Amino acid sequence: MPEGRRHNAIIDASVIVTIVALGVVAAGLLRSPESAVVEGGSLVDSEPVLFEPVEYPVDIPGCPEVEPPPSDEGDLVMSSSSVESTPSYDDPAYPWLTSGKAGAMSDAVLAALPADVTIVLAAPSQSVTFQPVDDLGDAAPDGFEPSTSARGELARADSSAYASIDVRPSDTGVPACVAGALDARITEPDGTVIDTNDSWYEYGGNRTHFRTTTAYHPDGTQVTANLTGTSAEFPLETSELATVAALPDLRLTVPAPAGASAPRQDCYVSPSEIMSGENGTVADIRAESVEAANAALTNTWESLPGTPPLSRPIGSLVPGSYGSGVCTDLEVVGTDIALSISVSGGAALPVALDPYDPESAYGPVIEFRTLPDGSVVESYDVDIANSPVSEDGTTQLTRSVTVTRPSGVRVSVRSTVDLDRTQYAPLVLPDPLPFDVLDAVAQAPIEQWP
Repeated sequence: MPEGRRHNAIIDASVIVTIVALGVVAAGLLRSPESAVVEGGSLVDSEPVLFEPVEYPVDIPGCPEVEPPPSDEGDLVMSSSSVESTPSYDDPAYPWLTSGKAGAMSDAVLAALPADVTIVLAAPSQSVTFQPVDDLGDAAPDGFEPSTSARGELARADSSAYASIDVRPSDTGVPACVAGALDARITEPDGTVIDTNDSWYEYGGNRTHFRTTTAYHPDGTQVTANLTGTSAEFPLETSELATVAALPDLRLTVPAPAGASAPRQDCYVSPSEIMSGENGTVADIRAESVEAANAALTNTWESLPGTPPLSRPIGSLVPGSYGSGVCTDLEVVGTDIALSISVSGGAALPVALDPYDPESAYGPVIEFRTLPDGSVVESYDVDIANSPVSEDGTTQLTRSVTVTRPSGVRVSVRSTVDLDRTQYAPLVLPDPLPFDVLDAVAQAPIEQWP
């Protein structure tokens, strides 16, 4: 690089807003959960954030002209907005993202990753699957463009990094080349323009590195693929990350293939399992334990006579959204019957409530029995009086069996079916999966977890 004026971007931490829970970071400084947390403390007014110095004037490959960095780069304002409603695919406000399109884009990204790159075991929403658009409505900050994002941790040999791929429609076009904003610009034969950039920022002596490629597609789609980590060694080379950002299948004007399915959504370990002592994290889950549990469920299901076809294999457990439990949500093909299974550890053996205890008057009547090995089985049947009712008036009937083993392993199996809200007397209740099926699945030989 030619010698020139260096800009030292030191930004007072008081202007940085840390967002938790359902917050949305509108600026892209802190790009992953890992990089957003400072070890040993939190952001304080006296601690500056230091960015990699920017040289200017400078020659940038692919740029006939390079503009100077902003003169006010010492002022960074990060705004946030809360998402008050649960986003979903096929939102009429964003017709460019259907469930099938999200699934097709997710498949395209996974197929484009090198064979020796793995996605670290996590819940589906953190396994590089494109999520619904967060609709901020009137709360959206100025300049905010709705987008869909796929996130997850990638690993390759001894390197790993948190990946985020953001796709949005944009009418801003290709920006000018600005010093510090990119290291190189590539123009593909089809007109796609790709900017690449490696940089870092530092807080409290802890440096975070990031590698970014932004592709400006001819149809107006803007794709930003980003890697963030504590090391400058990333699991994807710049050219490999650029290949992902430039994928034609990510263009929002490219329709999803016929029959494309929606990405798998997160499932949840039941609250009772979490409250009973299941307090680990997804990092505690071992892939071989998941494989063994899936095999146990599969063998049990296949040994049962007359089991119905399911929307996916019963042995399809994935990490839940919280803790070290795993779960799966399935549907019985051609019906409204659903099946949910979760496995967790660290649970104490449950004790039956005193029938005269006032707490026993609320909720379904739970039956207890003890197996020869000391495991405790809890079960309850359809109880329309204690069934939840959705906003549209649909009542969900539930049948459940939970087995807690002396080792602390808890397997919960629940089947639900919706009661048609238009049905009146004579009322015939639909039936979830039968007790004997749920009981057998809950007793699948899963002896240890995780």
